[in-house]
Order: sequence, then structure tokens, then C-alpha cells
Amino acid sequence: MQWGKTEEEERLTGRPETRRTLLEWSAVLLSSIALGVLALVVLLMTLTLTLRALDSHLAPPGERYWVDSNKYQIHLFCSGNKTAPDGGKTATVLFEGGEDPVEYGLWQFADNATKNGSISRYCFADRPGLGWVSQYHSSQTL
Repeated sequence: MQWGKTEEEERLTGRPETRRTLLEWSAVLLSSIALGVLALVVLLMTLTLTLRALDSHLAPPGERYWVDSNKYQIHLFCSGNKTAPDGGKTATVLFEGGEDPVEYGLWQFADNATKNGSISRYCFADRPGLGWVSQYHSSQTL
């Protein structure tokens, strides 16, 4: 039908019709917007995967220690001074994040407490399978 319409327009006007209707322009605009959004999604996903690949090579701060008769490892990180200015030992506050890794909030809290002098030393432990422990397990063999 479209071919017949084009032929009839050429016969009557002597040239092919190149104008588009409002509906056709709306369809072109919507498809261009959808294509742009899709291209943006692909770009952002590519950048996210690239950053994750680069981050997986970063070593976590602290050390991993075998526990429970060498069945698994736990990640332990300590910061601050072990000794007081007079030479005595200082108290160490141990943070354990429960179901979430300590890096998701408690770490910033502990750093701020150390900076303002509330505590002089802190350590945190991430349970196996959480935080850096799971990330480190997937990138290295135990």
C-alpha cells in the first residue's frame, strides 16, 4: 500500500513526498531516545565491570588468619598505637560487623573515634564470606 501511495504522489506532484507526519516524527524521536538510553546503559555497565575488575586486584588492609582448625580464614585489621605515650599498653576496641562487613560504616566510625581521641587503637574482624574475606577468597586460592 505504501508503495502505491508513493507512486501516486509522484504521478500527481512530479516528485516523491519526503515530509513526515507528526506520528512518524514522534516514532523517530522515541526510538532515538530509547537508543540513547540503551547506549548509556551499555556504557555504564562496561565502566562498572571495568572498575570491579580493577578493584579485585587490590589487596585488603590487614591480615587473614586461619581459625577453627584451619577450616577457614578471618580477616583482621588493626589501626592505632599499641602503646601509650608513657610506655604502657593501650586498650584495643574490637569491632565486629555482624551480618554486614565492618567496611560498610563501622570503619569510618572507628577512624573518627581515633582521630578525636576517644579511642587510641581499634581492630575489626570480618566474618568469613563477608567483605574482603569473600572477595579475597574468590581472587586467590587458599
